[in-house]
Amino acid sequence: MKKIFIIIIFAAFGSMAFAQETSMWSLTYNMSIPMGETADFIGKTSFRGIAVEGRQFIDNNFSLGGSVGWNTFYEKKDKLTTEYENITFTGTHYRYLNAFPIFVNAAYYLNEGSYIRPYVAANVGLIVTEYRNDVGLYTIQEKPAKFGFGPEVGVLIETESGTGFTLNCKYNMGTKTSETKAFSSLGINVGFIWVY
Repeated sequence: MKKIFIIIIFAAFGSMAFAQETSMWSLTYNMSIPMGETADFIGKTSFRGIAVEGRQFIDNNFSLGGSVGWNTFYEKKDKLTTEYENITFTGTHYRYLNAFPIFVNAAYYLNEGSYIRPYVAANVGLIVTEYRNDVGLYTIQEKPAKFGFGPEVGVLIETESGTGFTLNCKYNMGTKTSETKAFSSLGINVGFIWVY
């Protein structure tokens, strides 16, 4: 798994060094709504997330790039019974989840020549997750990495100085593994962009 992780990092950021066209970097604040099996573990929306992304424009309407993000989820559940490896736990559960999406992406932009550019993007890579459930004196912890993908829609708002803003929605999906359930969340992200 570490080899795959290293390959994705080099593919995402290494390709930018050889490009000839415009580069764009962004720093976003991320909010995430857990979905599917993730919502069964933690149902509360996360307001703690951040991501850094770089994109290289191949032409005026198409870019390739990569991103690294981090979202933390937390929820307290009272009077709950759960089973883990033939052991039954009853009591107050303190549940934590850290998710680290590491993606390469391709994006297509509309409104060429405008300062406001809607876009669609496809992200693919790894989602590294860390699940933790504290029940009394016991801690149940899993740290699987999953193959992940994330369709994305958004808008770039650029100013004359080469800076601007971005707003996007991304559905992060990590596939089910032999060790853990699938991961899924809907991210609403807002932040700053730098174009040069």
